[in-house]
Amino acid sequence: MNNREKNSLELTPAPEMTLIDEGGDLSVLIKHDYYSSDTEQGRLLLGAFIDALTDCGDTLLKVILVDSAVNLLQDPYFSSGIGKLLSISRYSYICEESLAAYDIDYSTHDNILVCSASDISLQIIQAGHLLTLE
Repeated sequence: MNNREKNSLELTPAPEMTLIDEGGDLSVLIKHDYYSSDTEQGRLLLGAFIDALTDCGDTLLKVILVDSAVNLLQDPYFSSGIGKLLSISRYSYICEESLAAYDIDYSTHDNILVCSASDISLQIIQAGHLLTLE
């Protein structure tokens, strides 16, 4: 044990542990049309998350929809909330192959792009602060 008096509580992280600040912009990947489990509770939780994300406003850089999350576009419970979320983010990406798999017709408009799975993968890789809802 060391009996020396501590004179500072400051810690300096090693350079490799320092995170690059990318302006605090948040990217969100939504993978399913429910959160955690495919139940009514899972849908209620996802609805609450979508509402909370909508409140993030300026810090929302990207919203990415893949897999069964594309069903949110036509689900009466979610369509309004997800539409608002997509419109307030600076960039929104919807997976073309997921739309085809779930037989959903959705066209590109404004800041919302329908992209191939490979383009979506690049957007995920390039995302700075990525929050994944699954």
